[in-house]
Amino acid sequence: MKRCSENLGVISVEKVQENGRSVITNDLIFLDSDLDNQDEVVEHIVEVAEFIGYVDDSETLYQAVKKREQEVSTAIGYDIAIPHGKNETVLHPFIAFVRTNKAFQWVTTNEEKVRLIFLIGVPKNSEETMHLKFISQLSKKLLDEAFREKLLNETDKNKIYEQLSSIEI
Repeated sequence: MKRCSENLGVISVEKVQENGRSVITNDLIFLDSDLDNQDEVVEHIVEVAEFIGYVDDSETLYQAVKKREQEVSTAIGYDIAIPHGKNETVLHPFIAFVRTNKAFQWVTTNEEKVRLIFLIGVPKNSEETMHLKFISQLSKKLLDEAFREKLLNETDKNKIYEQLSSIEI
């Protein structure tokens, strides 16, 4: 794959969408997964993100996300975790979504269980606050119980995509 050049300048969400890449894509929505631990979930997402061209090196992004998790767990309650990574291997910003069949313990240091996982990948040379804006807008939507219930129960991947696309980023 082609490595992201440092001289590309600042990448904005608008520029990504101009290039035909959406931050949210059906290809990064996984419903009713049997994955049952943090490592498997993160590894699966970053590998698919590399396969479809959002990431240049899945292992480097995996390590960045895991390093961030070691600093502070991204489990936020309501069965939700929002892991994220910002580095040079992310070619296009993305939000991936995984809904697992069963809630599982996100980290061994606390008993917080998760079932809805949103992994955010952001290029290193993007706007400094892009990933914070993603997290902020996503978190606001996730406070809405009806929004969360739809994410937990909807079986149509296209309807989940539409629901996630309604988040203003």
